[in-house]
Amino acid sequence: MSTTALPTFRLLADAQLRDLHLAALEVLATVGGRIYDEEALELLRGAGCPVADGNRATIPAALVEDALASAPDRIVLHRRDGAPALYLEGNNAYFGTGSDLPNTIDLETGERRLSLLSDVERMARLTDALPNMDFVMSMALPSDVTPDLTDRYAYRAMVTNTLKPIVYTAWDVEGARDIIAMAETVAGGEEALRQAPTLLAYLEPSSPLKHSQTALQKLLFLAGKGLPYVYSPGAISGATAPATVAGSLVQCAAEALIGLVLGQLKRRGSPFLWGSSAAPLDMRTMVNAYVAPEDMLHNTAMAELAHRLYNLPAWGFGFCSDSKRPDIQAGAEGAIWATVAMLAGNNLVHDCGYLESGLTASSEMLLAADESISLVRRFMRGIDLTPDSLALDAIKATGPDAHYLDGDHTLRHYRDFWQPRWFDHQTHDSWAAKGALGGEERLRQAAKRIMAEHTVAPLPDDVLARLDTIIRGTRMDANTTRIDTD
Repeated sequence: MSTTALPTFRLLADAQLRDLHLAALEVLATVGGRIYDEEALELLRGAGCPVADGNRATIPAALVEDALASAPDRIVLHRRDGAPALYLEGNNAYFGTGSDLPNTIDLETGERRLSLLSDVERMARLTDALPNMDFVMSMALPSDVTPDLTDRYAYRAMVTNTLKPIVYTAWDVEGARDIIAMAETVAGGEEALRQAPTLLAYLEPSSPLKHSQTALQKLLFLAGKGLPYVYSPGAISGATAPATVAGSLVQCAAEALIGLVLGQLKRRGSPFLWGSSAAPLDMRTMVNAYVAPEDMLHNTAMAELAHRLYNLPAWGFGFCSDSKRPDIQAGAEGAIWATVAMLAGNNLVHDCGYLESGLTASSEMLLAADESISLVRRFMRGIDLTPDSLALDAIKATGPDAHYLDGDHTLRHYRDFWQPRWFDHQTHDSWAAKGALGGEERLRQAAKRIMAEHTVAPLPDDVLARLDTIIRGTRMDANTTRIDTD
């Protein structure tokens, strides 16, 4: 019998998961999807999929089941130095940032401004220093480099400022090729990267039920390489997906399954991360709400499909907010998201540090995420129920007329209590004596200290030179200009 009581949560019964799966299979067999890439269409035709109206493919259930059987049940991501870091399986939950935010709250001025390449570098180094941030995404969409090369520059900025695994975006298959070429250079070659992948690609279909040439070319390239990717629908309930949680689950599952099928047709056993989002459209503001209970339910149900029916690792969302500042709303929304993600069993949880419904990055929000995730991780470790932790001897020895402050049992266990790094447990007088700082300012100062003190082992000069050569070698239109970032 286990001596630990763990928090558990289950949303759907087994029969309900099966109903969702069967509904998605029906959509695939009767509606299918628009496939805007010829190689993908040929793979589907070759596997027996009917194609009508030029590019509308339907997918037989047997092909889906075969793809589910061939996809690996775990993905292991490695650090830049080759050490395994993230075991995406079971209920292991790893947290990290998100990507490509056009705005950043400046760490010095506190003002919202356009994101810069230096913000990608800073966020990567900050994330590298945070113990509860497990992987890095770019956070910022730099406005000061050539737009069609921001994906390459962002990867270079990340890989030179963190040892942690990277989740990346690429604008097209050429960008994906360049990023993988850079990753292979850092890893020591193509086979070295395949055997110990340090990065994972974020890809999306185009809801409802469309699969662009851009997304599919990237998917087939990565699957052919045997490198991991997530093919995550980013639907909007009420706009690009049905206006019910169940309906959004059926559509998004069908869209993601097409990505799974195509990857397995290209290369059996190619690693695939399962997940999707279907946040509702707020009809009062026309904002796609990043923090909505409906999307939390959607994300939880997708994780349960992954773990209990499909035997796949799961992708999720974390400490993000619709607030414009790292304020009370942001903290409350972020903490709820982090707790739901961990209870749901999502393995790779992104978007920590997001504000303004995915439009603004905040260092202060990222530190709040790290602190909150530390707290939730302690909660998820549960209650130890050993004879020593039950404390019967201590209770009997102390009785009703003494205290536990100097007892042996207290001395053995008080260090087990969770302690914050930046959240405030002081008395009012102590807090006032230290400047009476509010939470946002306290986190800003902490972020500045980390940035001043934390260093990352540099890449060798010859590797850096090769990364720059790959970026400079990118084919561009003759009229394209590039800002020198050296």
